[in-house]
Formats: sequence, structure tokens, C-alpha cells
Amino acid sequence: MLQHRPGDNVEKLFLSYTYRPHPTYQADLDRLRGYVVRVIETMGLRVIDGVNVGGRTLDLALQRRIEEADGLVALFTPQSDDGGGTVDPEFVKSEFEFALGQHKPTMRVMHSALPAFRGIGGNNEYTPYKPGDELSVVLKLMHTIALWRGEYGKAARVRIEPDDLARTYDEGQGDRCDFQVITSAGEFRAYERAKLWLDAGAAYALLPKLREGERVRLRLEQRGRKWRSPYHIDPFVGGVRLEEERP
Repeated sequence: MLQHRPGDNVEKLFLSYTYRPHPTYQADLDRLRGYVVRVIETMGLRVIDGVNVGGRTLDLALQRRIEEADGLVALFTPQSDDGGGTVDPEFVKSEFEFALGQHKPTMRVMHSALPAFRGIGGNNEYTPYKPGDELSVVLKLMHTIALWRGEYGKAARVRIEPDDLARTYDEGQGDRCDFQVITSAGEFRAYERAKLWLDAGAAYALLPKLREGERVRLRLEQRGRKWRSPYHIDPFVGGVRLEEERP
């Protein structure tokens, strides 16, 4: 029967920040993190971090969270060492470098009190943060997320009508749903398998990440009968009514 998978359509960004901020810069981190979280959530993305693992060194559980995220935003603010001095946030640096190694889209925000970043990704672009000028970070982050969506795509779900097709859908009986992508350049890709998700009062085809401007066509096969969308649609807007293919 249908798999109920509401999490399939959630985009996630990993937010990396120090759990041992220097007391002098605690307020700066709290304010910056608050702005960044609000921007990410306002743009429809989910924020995840390492809070439940206590900011420990990059263990397997934390690596898995970064691997499952769609990107990483790293807040580099001064950290407190064991003697109360100011040091670079090493855990943030390790999380950032791990995300780079996973080929994740990344964004660094650098506090003005820190020296130039060294290590993997040191030559990459970064966004400077000067306390009191959070607006510059907000605007840069909004622009960056928009670029990531255009370059890396985002998940989509398309409402299927008539929904009674989905209510009796059973892959165990050989039923299947496929989709075809038509790129913005007019290239027709091969059909791929789609997942179906039955929500209250509606049925959806869950599609992997697609870029803005791409269109899709759906087809569904059930007990030897076949349905197809009569035209290509924008996967991010509305739904589609499938029409049965006649012999």
C-alpha cells in the first residue's frame, strides 16, 4: 500500500555554531543565530544542528545529520578555551570542512573579531559579520539560499487526480508511478520512478529535487491499466489530472 512519508518533502539546512562561545561574544552569537534561523525558516526550510549531541567532536551521529542536510551554514564566532581565552571555533570548522568533503553547498559567516579563515575552504567566499549589521548577513543568506535552490533544486510534490487511483495503489501488485523531466533547455529525460503519498483528502507524487524552470509529466500503471498526464506541468504549482490511455 501507499507509504506515508511526510518527511520526503522537507528541505533541511544544518546550522553549525559553537557551544562554547566566549562570554564577551555570547550575545553576538545569540543575536546572529536568531536572525539566521528566522531567515531559513521564513524561506520554507528546516533548521537542524548538533544540539542534541552536545557539540561534541565530529562523531558518526553528527556526520549523519550533515550528510542528510541539503546544505550547511556555519557561524564562525569566537570560542572560549579552557583558560578563558579566545580561539577559533574548532568544531564549527570541522563541520564546515566535512560538509565541503561531502560536496554540500556551504556558507560561512565570519565574526569580525576572528582572523582570516585557514584550512580547507579557506579560499572560498565568506560573509563578514560585524555586530549591529545583521541585515548584511540576512540579505546575503537570502540570496545564497535562492541560488542554491536554482542550482541544486528542491523537492516537489504533485497532487494527483482522480485521487481514487492512489487510494487503491499497491506496489505489491505491480503498480507503479513514473515521472519524466523536461529541462528548461527542452531536453527530455528518461522516465524515473516516483513515490506516492496519500494525505488527508489528496494523493501526491513525491519527486526528487528539481530545478526552477523544469517541467514534468506523470504516468501511472495499475493492474495493467495506464494513466498519463496529458501535458507537462510545473511541479511546484498545483496538480494534474491523469487520463487513461486507450488501446
